[in-house]
Amino acid sequence: MTGQKPKKGEYRYPEYERKRVIIRTFIYFAASLAVFLLGYISTGTRENLLTIVAVLGLLPSSKSLVSVIMYLRIPKFSPGIYDEIAKHAGTVRVLYSMYLTSYKLNFPINCFAVRGGNLIGFTEFASCDADACEKHIRDILNQNSINGVTLKIFRERHRFTDRLLQLEALEADGKEKEILTLLGEISL
Repeated sequence: MTGQKPKKGEYRYPEYERKRVIIRTFIYFAASLAVFLLGYISTGTRENLLTIVAVLGLLPSSKSLVSVIMYLRIPKFSPGIYDEIAKHAGTVRVLYSMYLTSYKLNFPINCFAVRGGNLIGFTEFASCDADACEKHIRDILNQNSINGVTLKIFRERHRFTDRLLQLEALEADGKEKEILTLLGEISL
C-alpha cells in the first residue's frame, strides 16, 4: 500500500491530503506571483493586464489556503489505535481517520463501523463532543432519507471493539455503502 494515494476513509488519508493541499496552495500563490512579476518586469509598472490576471489567480489560491487551514486543524490520529481496531474489524465495513465538520463544531473520529443498521464510531479525543457528533450525523442521515440507523459514538476503545465484534455477527442490510459514502462526503 505504500506509494499509493490513500483514499478518504483510510488511516493515512488526512496526513497525505494535508501535504497535498499545502503543496498545491504554494504552487497557486507562486504562479500568481510569477504572473505579476512577469507583467511588472516586462512593462515596468504594476498597471498592466498581467496584474489583473495575477490578482484573479489569488482567488483559487485563497480558497486553497482555507483547505490548508482546515487540514492543519485535524489532530494526529494514533497509529496504535488504528492497528488495534483493524485487528477487530473483520468483515465489518469501516472508515478511519475522519474529521467531520459542522457549523459550530468539528469532530475527529478515529473509526466508523457500520453493519445491519448499526453505525458506531470511536474517538480518542477528549475535545470531541460525542453527543453533538451523534446529533449532527443523525440530522445528516435524516436529510438524506436514511432512516432506522442506530448510532453510538464511543470514547472507550474496549467498548468500541466489543461492539465491533458484535457487529461482525450481524447480517449486512445493504445500507452500509450508502451510509459510509455519506460520512465520507461530510468529512474532510
